[in-house]
Amino acid sequence: MVAPVGAASAASTDPPPDAAKITTTHWDGTADLRDGAWDNLRPGIGGALVLRSGDGPTTAYTDPFGDGTPVAYETGTWTSPVVEAGYAIDESVTSWNATTPTGTWVEIEFRGRKADGAWTKWFVMGRWASGDEFAPADGSVGDIHRTSVDGQNDDDAFLFTDTYVAKSGHEPDAFQTRVRLYRPAGSSATPRLSSVSTMTNEYLPSSRYTGTSDFTLGRHVELDVPGYSQLTHIGEYPEFGGGGQVWCSPTSTTMVQYSYGKWFQVPPWELRDIEAPAGDPQVDYAAINTWDYTYEGSGNWPFNTAYAHRFGLESFVTRLRSLAEAEKFVAAGIPLVVSINFEESEMPEAGYGTDGHLVTIVGFTADGDPVINDPNKATNDLVRNVYTRENFERVWQTSTDGLTYVIHPHHVKLPRHLPGVTPNW
Repeated sequence: MVAPVGAASAASTDPPPDAAKITTTHWDGTADLRDGAWDNLRPGIGGALVLRSGDGPTTAYTDPFGDGTPVAYETGTWTSPVVEAGYAIDESVTSWNATTPTGTWVEIEFRGRKADGAWTKWFVMGRWASGDEFAPADGSVGDIHRTSVDGQNDDDAFLFTDTYVAKSGHEPDAFQTRVRLYRPAGSSATPRLSSVSTMTNEYLPSSRYTGTSDFTLGRHVELDVPGYSQLTHIGEYPEFGGGGQVWCSPTSTTMVQYSYGKWFQVPPWELRDIEAPAGDPQVDYAAINTWDYTYEGSGNWPFNTAYAHRFGLESFVTRLRSLAEAEKFVAAGIPLVVSINFEESEMPEAGYGTDGHLVTIVGFTADGDPVINDPNKATNDLVRNVYTRENFERVWQTSTDGLTYVIHPHHVKLPRHLPGVTPNW
């Protein structure tokens, strides 16, 4: 990766005393995953958890997008310790890094403990398979169709695709996360669970945002991130959304992925059969391989970060409180994918309005305005833009509470946490 332009100041501003409570709890590798409870799992090469050899507990699963045939799977389960949040949890998103050989998959769940000590049910946050070999030529069990799970709402919470939202009066103050690994019964293949990250936050009303954060870098800093347009793919793969407006998330994820160099890119042989007349088949590939078959889109947040892990990157979903926090990542060499929505009048420099979009923060000007790779542009050459700091930070913070994908190689370290606030990365 090309180094940032300019040098970042080491100084940091003190956080406000009323800083939003946002916490990201990581279990990274077996050293952290040991803190949880294991069932039919063992340490694997590289610090991942894998299924034990031999006969473990089995269960049947019928892929709702398959041929209707139930398949028997051997399972193993990791369950986190109880995590005390220290505040009432309004929302939560869990992300994961796992690899799943053909026929294997993982299921991620979350539950909260309410103030009265009662637990919610386990909510399924996602069923993930990194491949799409649904019918292997040798007749073996194929991949499931990766999917979120609808219809889980109850008296305690709503589950909106990838986000747990507590109902008023039922907010948890503690939680557990659970991951179940699946392989076809009798198979020796195994998923590999490398890490789990659960983000929780208190209620974050738009009124909490009271003004633009101070610019802490002090000079122009910009990362070398390729610009890819989602609009050049309009009409491609209609069964996966057909490009255009619905591919902002995988396009942004691909920009970050490809910024780290060839070792983290999609291997050429994986792209041989991708039809992308306008070029950049890696964008089509990402859209296909992040597709959520229930949501019918490629914008599932944890599915995008899980996809990036396929290529050796570490990744998770969180929320950042400000562009001042985002500056720390850019200074560390980490571009960020962020979720926004806005009326055109709220950010006229963008030239459009949107009810849901993802863009990439790649740097900051000497005046503190964010340099944005915005995939909602007609060509790759038009993707790089400078948006007004005041406008961009306001719409990011008030529309999605600072929702962010953090994607980086192991050797590119995360910045230090801010003192005095809950650790949100």
